[in-house]
Amino acid sequence: MERVEALVVIGLLLGGLFLASLSQAASQQVKAGSKIEERVLESGRYITVMPEAENEVEETYPTLFYYHGYGQSADLVLKNNALLKLAASRGVMLVIPDGLNRSWSNVGAPSERRDEIAFTSDILSDVKSRHKLDKDRLWVSGFSQGGSMAWDVACYIGEEFSAFFPIAGSFWRPHPVACDNPVNIRHIHGLSDRVVPMTGRPIGARWHQGDVKTGVRIWQETNRCEGESEVVSLDDMSCEIWRGCAAGKEMELCLHKGGHKIKMKWLAQGMDWAEGLKNITANQENP
Repeated sequence: MERVEALVVIGLLLGGLFLASLSQAASQQVKAGSKIEERVLESGRYITVMPEAENEVEETYPTLFYYHGYGQSADLVLKNNALLKLAASRGVMLVIPDGLNRSWSNVGAPSERRDEIAFTSDILSDVKSRHKLDKDRLWVSGFSQGGSMAWDVACYIGEEFSAFFPIAGSFWRPHPVACDNPVNIRHIHGLSDRVVPMTGRPIGARWHQGDVKTGVRIWQETNRCEGESEVVSLDDMSCEIWRGCAAGKEMELCLHKGGHKIKMKWLAQGMDWAEGLKNITANQENP
C-alpha cells in the first residue's frame, strides 16, 4: 500500500513541480571555456562552475549553492545559460548539488532516500578543501523544491552560510518547532502559485507542503525580529522587511501576483541584497 501511495505522490508532483522546473532550463549549453568540475562524493554528486580568474593566483570566490527544482538535475541546470551568465558576470562560483532521481529528500517530504543536510555539509567541506571561499559571500538559493532545500539548509546548518535567497519553496509539515541558528533570508513567492501555494497543499494522504507565512514567523522568532516591519514596493513585487533584529540578521518576504516561476533578475536582486549585508557587517566591524 505504501508503494502504491508513493507512486501516486510522484504522479502529483510530476503534474506541477516537474513542468514548472523545466521552465528554468535555457536551450544553450554552458559556454566554451567555462571551467566545470564534477565531484562524486560518498553521499552524492555535485558540479561547480568556476568564474574566470583575473590573474594566475587563485582568488577568493563568492559562492552560490543552487538547488534545482523537482524533475531537474545538476546537468540540466548547466543548460540554464541565463543563470550561468549571471554568475559569470558577478564573478560567482556556482555549486550545483545533484538530487537523487531528480528530487530532494526534504525534511517532511515524501522522499527519504538521503540525508540532504549531511550531503550539503559534505559538499561544503569538499568545496572548501579545493577552493578559496569568501565566507562573507557564501550564499544559498533554489527554486521550487530546491527553494525548500534552501529553507532546510538555513534551518539546520544556517551558520555555515552568510545569506539565503530561495524562490517558491518553503518548509514541509510538520513545520520545525525552531531553527538552530539565526540567518539572513530573503524569500520570494507568488500569491497565485498553485504548485507550492502560500498555505501549502497536501501531497498524497501523508504529506503536506508547509505554510510560507508560518515559516516566516519561525524565522522571526529565530532571528528575534520583534520590531515593526517595513514594506517596500518594487516594480513587480512587494517586500516586507525586518531590519535591526536582535540576532543581528535581516529578513525579507517578497510577494508577487504571479504563479510558480523564477526570474533571473530575482536571483540578481538576491545577490545584491546579500552583498549589501556584507557591507553592513564590514561597517559594523570597522566603524
